[in-house]
Amino acid sequence: MNALFLLAAVALVLWPVLVALLELYKALRSPVAEPTTFTLTKSGATVWHPPSQSATSKSLSRGDERLRLSILLACGIEAAFIVFLAVFLFQHADPHGDGMEMAAVGFAFMLIFLPFTLPAFILARHRRWLVAAAGVAALAAVAYFALWLEMVSELGLPKS
Repeated sequence: MNALFLLAAVALVLWPVLVALLELYKALRSPVAEPTTFTLTKSGATVWHPPSQSATSKSLSRGDERLRLSILLACGIEAAFIVFLAVFLFQHADPHGDGMEMAAVGFAFMLIFLPFTLPAFILARHRRWLVAAAGVAALAAVAYFALWLEMVSELGLPKS
């Protein structure tokens, strides 16, 4: 049961990292302009059609696309931080202690990742409410930083 929970948690945390990398790859390889449609008439003439309003409304402006990719990248980094935090705590936990240091990973997952990072990731992935998603992702980054400072203090490690 414990291994299954660990596998599900790692899959849920690593999924935003993989999707963020995929979205960045697609954005870098995508064409600059959308292709325009055309029709060949019976006489052999080519009639070019302007892009429809629905096609232009689906595409984001350059600034919005950059914001979306930034949010996806931030969410991917925040998800990777949880994996880093688990490895860091395994290496620096007191071997003769009660293991309560590992509760910080559960805290980060349940109280920061699920309510802040994951919704920001989903909103950015679906190109919805990008400013709100950026605010939620920024709030999660501040919470992760505060958690990091607290864990360094609890373990008695130097802060710099």
